[in-house]
Amino acid sequence: MAYDIIFDPTVDVLQGGIERAAKKQAIIAQNIANANNPNYIPMDFDEVLNKAVKRTNKSIVIEEEMASLSKNSIEHSAYIKLLASKISVIRTVVTQGRK
Repeated sequence: MAYDIIFDPTVDVLQGGIERAAKKQAIIAQNIANANNPNYIPMDFDEVLNKAVKRTNKSIVIEEEMASLSKNSIEHSAYIKLLASKISVIRTVVTQGRK
């Protein structure tokens, strides 16, 4: 049973979510940083993820980027909390085994 708790796919899924959120955060931050650059073509995480070429005729709407940044930050925090909870369960299983 302890083997299943330690090696279940949850940790991998949470780690993937954390990495995805961090990459998305970087793209959103880049868009915000270049909001005043008229030659900058804003990137969309899903487009980058799917290796799309470019968005055409799309300008940066700072309110939309800030909303995306906030949403992504919440998702990232949720993944971190879930992973911490999972690690806590694993720690409990390991320490209870010593008693």
